[in-house]
Amino acid sequence: MRYLLFIPTFNEVGNIELLLRSITADYPYLDILIVDDNSTDGTIESISRLNFSQLMLIVRPSKLGIGSAHILALNFARKNNYDFLITMDGDGAHQPVLIKEFLDKSSRYDLVIGSRYLVNNSLIEWSIIRKVLTHSIHLITKLSLNLKYDNSSAFRCYRIKHMPESLFSSLQSTGYDFFFESLFNLNKYRLLRITEIPIYLPARIYGNSKLTLKLAIKASKTLLSLIIKRLLIK
Repeated sequence: MRYLLFIPTFNEVGNIELLLRSITADYPYLDILIVDDNSTDGTIESISRLNFSQLMLIVRPSKLGIGSAHILALNFARKNNYDFLITMDGDGAHQPVLIKEFLDKSSRYDLVIGSRYLVNNSLIEWSIIRKVLTHSIHLITKLSLNLKYDNSSAFRCYRIKHMPESLFSSLQSTGYDFFFESLFNLNKYRLLRITEIPIYLPARIYGNSKLTLKLAIKASKTLLSLIIKRLLIK
């Protein structure tokens, strides 16, 4: 089996080296793909200094969006014949210790999602504004798209060879809307086995949230488009 771990980065110099050292120490069999959107804080230099043979770095010319980075990673994994793709954030919120549980579950499921809603107080360290925003997104996407999962979670594991080919070509989202659009598309394939595992997200140690008003508006437009599509399918 071949495993690829993907981490998108943009100005993560305070987190990324420690995160990568932890992952390579505990999971030496993982290949690691970093897609950086031209960080200006030293993130690229910090990654480049690490002499890890399994580490691959792609630097894009500008901030092209977290969704487009995930699509790039999905296509990279497929084209390079990986069996599994694990995706996680580079800000230190996703705990590497859970990677083993993702992979264990992936022996029986096609997509494993890290959910913040399976246990109480998984966001206890977050500010009230971030909690309200996150819970609102979850409730809206759950009700409007009939999705029972944590629809904005970026901590996932895909069994690549079981993913429908259309997933790699039909996604239009370049930002955070990628997460619920991809789940909406995957949920149409009834034979796919999807499950969740509980995750706990600590407060951000370094850096700030990259969700802007512009990205939120774009995500709202994508959501509206998917709601219309769902109604037309019925």
